[in-house]
This record gives sequence, structure tokens and C-alpha cells, in this order.
Amino acid sequence: MFCRFCGKPIKDKAVVCAGCGRPVEGPGSSSDPSQRWSFATLAILMAVTVFLPPIGLVFGFLGLRNPHRKTQAAVLLTVSVFMTLLMAAIILGL
Repeated sequence: MFCRFCGKPIKDKAVVCAGCGRPVEGPGSSSDPSQRWSFATLAILMAVTVFLPPIGLVFGFLGLRNPHRKTQAAVLLTVSVFMTLLMAAIILGL
């Protein structure tokens, strides 16, 4: 494996490059997993969205701006749109 910054060979289990000192990403890892919502955060957002769909709409649209959260944001938007339509139908008596 080679460093993507300086091109020097690095060991497979290395955490930082010995040549440039930058962090090494393992195969299949995202560039910054902390940019994704944790499971607990997503679960809380879903639970709140069931009762307050506008919260899900706001966080869904904000999440679409981050490439690491696009899938999570799309799911949150889908749930919030469904809940908005369901609540509108209940309120209007349809």
C-alpha cells in the first residue's frame, strides 16, 4: 500500500505514514466517519420526526449538503414527508 499524499510505501496496518506523518485510511473506510450521524442521533431524529415532521424536513435538507450523510438524510426526508402527509390527512379528516 502507498501513501495517497506522498506516494511512499506504507505497511498495511500503519495508522500514519512514516514519510509525511499524515493519517492513513484503510481500504473501504470513509474519509471522516465522524461526519455521519451516529445510530443514536438518527434514531432520535426519526422518533422526533414521527411527531414533528418539520424537524425531519430541516435536518434532512441539511444532511443532503454533506456527502457522508446523503443516504441517512434521504431516509429522514422520506419519513418526514410521509408523516407530513399522514398528519395533514388526519387533521383535514380525509
